[in-house]
Amino acid sequence: MIAIIGAMQPEVDALLALSTENNTRVISNHTFVVGKLSQTDVVIALSGVAKVAAATTTTILLEHFDVDGIINIGTAGGLLKDQKVLDVVVSTRVAHHDADLTAFGIAKGFDSDRFAYNSDPRFVSIVEQALGEGEEAFKVWVGPMVSGDQFIASKQQVEAILKDFPTAMCCEMEAAAIAQVATIYQIPFVVIRSLSDITLRDDNHLSFEEYLPLASKRSAQWVYKIIDQLKESTKKPV
Repeated sequence: MIAIIGAMQPEVDALLALSTENNTRVISNHTFVVGKLSQTDVVIALSGVAKVAAATTTTILLEHFDVDGIINIGTAGGLLKDQKVLDVVVSTRVAHHDADLTAFGIAKGFDSDRFAYNSDPRFVSIVEQALGEGEEAFKVWVGPMVSGDQFIASKQQVEAILKDFPTAMCCEMEAAAIAQVATIYQIPFVVIRSLSDITLRDDNHLSFEEYLPLASKRSAQWVYKIIDQLKESTKKPV
């Protein structure tokens, strides 16, 4: 079974519109929908916004369902001037940018073993190839991303993040928590983020109200396209 986690209701609703045989379970006030997406058994979960909510949802999910892998979908702010709204970032490594133990001599950055986590390379390869081919190909950026419990809206905030994480491609609010829990449970994961804004540019043309339904529908279609391949990649050799 593959778990799919989205932070916002429209993202989850777009997935449910494509899934079949849906069965809802409520556990500790969290709603999980078990069903099929294409030919693959899935469990779809709404995490809510920010890291504690995401970690709680992921932990409950992994404690109650037989999960072989996790896809985290959602929105992020781009950190590169060359990016555009609706570009896609696929995670290779995810870190908490607001976790700071430098007072104890522990450096911040993607080299941290305490606050940074590797996506599954098989998942990354499958997602990158699928999103970059065919008539519906998208601009795909593959690399590290960062998470924090704050909405990044100023150039000063971006510069502070890039000082410690110079190779970060985007910033959002849930992925590192999901990645941390997945790593603890030894579950492969990948994060797919659609860019809602690029702080270092002044030509963002979509309002968030315009962006969210479009991005949610696209994310659901991406997951539908790759879900069977991801499931196949988790099978253990006989």
